[in-house]
Amino acid sequence: MYLLNLLFLGLGASAACFASWNFAVGILGAVKTSAYIYGAPVITVAASALILHEPVTPAIAAGTMITLAGLVLSQRRPGRKNNRG
Repeated sequence: MYLLNLLFLGLGASAACFASWNFAVGILGAVKTSAYIYGAPVITVAASALILHEPVTPAIAAGTMITLAGLVLSQRRPGRKNNRG
């Protein structure tokens, strides 16, 4: 039983995730792929609230907002300064 669990974790969770990560980086690039990875906790909170009817506590809401703020800030492009004489 333990061997099957270790095989699942080694082949299923680790190897499949690593392969899909490399595939996504090849298509989207490292920056966009990282943004999607950091968005996963927000999707998890939304899905657990909608599908499993889990309560969204103030701590979970705060963490979700901080995560979203970090995503927005990390994806912003630097503004161009207007250098008209």
